[in-house]
Amino acid sequence: MRSLARQAGACFVESRPSVQLVFLLRFLAGTLLGVAAGPARPGNVAVVAAGWTCCTMAIYLFNGVADREEDIANASTRPIASGRLPVRSAVTAVGALTVTGLLCAFSVGIGSGLLAVGYLLVGYAYSGPPFPLKRTYYTCTGAGIGLGLATYAAGFLAGGRRPDVSLVIFAGTMTLWMGCVGGIAKEFSDVEGDRAAGRRTWPMVLGNTGARWLLAVVAGGIATGLTVAALLYSAQLIWCAVTVLLGALGVTVAGLRATPGEDRSSRRRPYRAFMATQLAAHLVLAASL
Repeated sequence: MRSLARQAGACFVESRPSVQLVFLLRFLAGTLLGVAAGPARPGNVAVVAAGWTCCTMAIYLFNGVADREEDIANASTRPIASGRLPVRSAVTAVGALTVTGLLCAFSVGIGSGLLAVGYLLVGYAYSGPPFPLKRTYYTCTGAGIGLGLATYAAGFLAGGRRPDVSLVIFAGTMTLWMGCVGGIAKEFSDVEGDRAAGRRTWPMVLGNTGARWLLAVVAGGIATGLTVAALLYSAQLIWCAVTVLLGALGVTVAGLRATPGEDRSSRRRPYRAFMATQLAAHLVLAASL
């Protein structure tokens, strides 16, 4: 029993708790924004949220299995790469989480269920054969955008909402933040393992300096776009826009300091700034509604 509990804990750590929290906040943002299309359905929201979390954990746990060799090359301390979580146990957990997630989603409705199926397929395609989307910078970014949009859609569908301008602006902007800013920021610390695995990431294609400047331009552009859209069309998103502007500044500073000679932890500063920004933006949204 203790061994099972340890492996369950290792699976949770491997699935990256901070990432799970952000995906849950994306889902909840979808339930809060938009126009009510009927009576509130808190039971449906809770069931689909639980199922969506299971699906997200399955996706990231499967990614840990697929990335084992790269993570070892990058000196990662995650449970699979460090040997604390056997691959067989992780694969078993992926299957259990997938089934549980789909059962929860389909129990609420065919729409939520099919959306969960598509979400899992994109998640599998990101890491799995025959052509892992993580292999090239453009397919990696596209997959991130797809996963983000699906999560917001799952939220407003479970909550019985219809999209409005605030949902479109916020979900669209934060999805671009996830796919474009995150797609660049996460690569600086993993160049060695990615090169060994034959991946073509932004730092490899543009060089470290080019990727750092691209990160600054993209982060600033997305933050500016959100600010302009909020000022013109959705005043309730103003504080979210301010949060993302400050976050873009932090990402830019961290990115421009991410030099190849630093240790891995230091090179992860752009990613940590990216994650902190999207976490803060969603919390500010919840507080302002």
